Amino acid sequence: MDRKFFWIIVATWLVAVTAFSVYDEDLDEDFREQGDRKGKILFPFVSIVRFANTDCASTNTMNGTCLARRECNNLNGTITGTCASRRGRCCIVSRTCGSTTNVNNTYFTSPGYRGAYAGGQTCTLIVNRCNSNVCQLRIDFLDMVLAQPSGDGVCLTDAVTITGGNTIVPTICGDNTGQTIFVDFNQDAAITITITATLATTFSRRWNMRLTQLGCDCPGIAPNGCLQYYTGLTGTINSFNYGTTPNTALSASLVTGTRQIANLNYGICIRMEAGYCAIQYSQAANDIYSFTVTGDVDGADNTVLGTTVGAVNGAACTTDFVVIPNPTVVATGVTAGTDRFCGLGFVPVQTGAKPFVLYVVTDANEGATATTPPDVSNRGFSLAYTQVAC
Repeated sequence: MDRKFFWIIVATWLVAVTAFSVYDEDLDEDFREQGDRKGKILFPFVSIVRFANTDCASTNTMNGTCLARRECNNLNGTITGTCASRRGRCCIVSRTCGSTTNVNNTYFTSPGYRGAYAGGQTCTLIVNRCNSNVCQLRIDFLDMVLAQPSGDGVCLTDAVTITGGNTIVPTICGDNTGQTIFVDFNQDAAITITITATLATTFSRRWNMRLTQLGCDCPGIAPNGCLQYYTGLTGTINSFNYGTTPNTALSASLVTGTRQIANLNYGICIRMEAGYCAIQYSQAANDIYSFTVTGDVDGADNTVLGTTVGAVNGAACTTDFVVIPNPTVVATGVTAGTDRFCGLGFVPVQTGAKPFVLYVVTDANEGATATTPPDVSNRGFSLAYTQVAC
């Protein structure tokens, strides 16, 4: 009776360990080789282990996920080292055109990355949720160089479109390295990332996106209505495709084209840090182009570009503008009297409106219209923010 009871206890223990652990016969080859040299392993279940599937550093610029060797091989991942005290393998999961993934921390790269991609057939990646607790997809454009928009700001040659989520994502193109966007999953519906690249246009286009799936209770999840989400006491916010060099394409009105992308309407949020009750915005330092949203950049000199002389606000901002709720002018402390800002310069403002958010709006045409003068060689904006203590 005692002998039977003993084996029942042993069997129950083994079932419990197996139910709450991960078994991988290839987990530690060094350990197994050592065991083979010393003889049989008395208890085979000693290779049952548990470890978190956290980020891990790799030998290149990409981070990996700590997985069992077999898991990484099943995902067609690349092992770049060990993790979890040598119990796991640092696994990089990378996908390219025509693929599907439900793996957190997946990289979506252009064919032959880091080499130039010639373009041609539409390139898509379908992203499914890892599990039902995932609410949002964070997309980091680690490296994103596509063709510039047309001179009127429309992404005709190359374009990135993101569909299927519960967030409206504008079509973008051009240089967006360093940008990050957040897309809500629409329950179990997949999010599709599509890149079109015209074969007839040859240059060094390439991309590398890191796709991170965020749980519904994750502290890094972006609030509703925020396509972009920044954290920290200070930072810099760039519009999509912002850059100091001009677009070489001409607009329909045959003037220097814009880098500013047409048809934008999205929110940028900044997390309010503990002990801070307001936020200031100003142009990026030492950059005269850092707020060129409307107007003629080519026709303005350095006494206008990036100065209060070039700043426009209020009812005059009807086509392209930035909205900052309830602002006051930093220099005077006086209410600005408007929440719209455009033109060729930006007056530093501060706001205590919660949450910290600004909105970006551009119309469908960056060239001249029957009622508006042409926007010439606009770059968009690069705004620095600083949170203000209570």
